[in-house]
Amino acid sequence: MVEKSLEELEKVLTSLDGIEKAKVIVDEDTGEMREIHILSSGDKSSKQIVRDVETAILTIIGERIDRRIISVAQMTGGYAKSEEKAGNGSDFKIDSVGFSEDGIEIEVNVGVTKGRAIKEISKRGGKSFKNVLKLSAESAIEAIEGLMTSEVRLSLDEIREVSTGEKKFFLGVMTVLKSGGMSKELVFAGAVGFNPVKNVAEAIVDKVNSTSLDF
Repeated sequence: MVEKSLEELEKVLTSLDGIEKAKVIVDEDTGEMREIHILSSGDKSSKQIVRDVETAILTIIGERIDRRIISVAQMTGGYAKSEEKAGNGSDFKIDSVGFSEDGIEIEVNVGVTKGRAIKEISKRGGKSFKNVLKLSAESAIEAIEGLMTSEVRLSLDEIREVSTGEKKFFLGVMTVLKSGGMSKELVFAGAVGFNPVKNVAEAIVDKVNSTSLDF
């Protein structure tokens, strides 16, 4: 596994719900994964974290790994809370999501709150599942941006569907741009359930809430 691919995999694993940090160690000669170390916030059980990591790796690189190489360390409640406060201090929450069809077009709307402030964004586009993911991500990102300071801009770089068997997942990348030209890429991912608009919006909100924008 090349270094760039390794870094991208670690970013994706870190973006999963309940995971704070991820480190993948590979064999220098064969490139095979030998150890996967996970630092968990403690919101999920270790068994669930291991299953999520297995599924993410199978989905992204098509390789089924031995779960015994995954080790999970969980932070205590106090430590997890202190880490959250050290971040960007965000408290974004999904207030509402909506989806409607009109002939060959769809409309997606996402409402986000921060404290008592609320921002709702609606997007329309051609009727396709790819557009559901794209419009959901754009709506959530624009709503979050509308509740941030004028010094921060968010933009969607990419979002795509990945499948394994009958299960569907999404993987996306967004860019945070601050005044002065500084930027940071954020990777978000999740499973596609009954309400993909909510699934995508929640993944983006969770990622922004857990990321420090001090860079």
